[in-house]
Amino acid sequence: MNEMSRTELRPAVAPWQRVFVCLLAVALIALAGCGSTKVYTADKTIVYQGSIYNMANVQQVSSRIEGRLPDGSTVNMRTMDKKAIEALLKENGEVTVSTLVGMDDQDMLYQRAAVRKYSDYSKMAGRFDDAMQDIGKFMADKKKTQLKLK
Repeated sequence: MNEMSRTELRPAVAPWQRVFVCLLAVALIALAGCGSTKVYTADKTIVYQGSIYNMANVQQVSSRIEGRLPDGSTVNMRTMDKKAIEALLKENGEVTVSTLVGMDDQDMLYQRAAVRKYSDYSKMAGRFDDAMQDIGKFMADKKKTQLKLK
């Protein structure tokens, strides 16, 4: 037999085809990790003054500002305007104000203080409103799992 009959016939592959196949393989490997939907299952918690509150199953977060009068009765101060609060303070001298975060059927006491003048109440209510905004942003963010309130 002569040498020509021993050689095998191979299909001719151009160099650009080899490059194309390699690039296609790299692209498939790169795309394998992309486009997946992430599921966040970690429980959400709020840490405040040494207590941990689990927010994973909380359906509704609300806020209350209550004033306890010297006679023991309680008034809702969230709905009162400046004049009504000033009148309440003038009439009672001092009101113990509590700011509360409602989490379904559980309450978290945010702050409790004796208030004698409107400016003290205003600072307390402002700080509480800031905390409620932080809680709202935290609950809306699917990636965050813990909020430390100040």
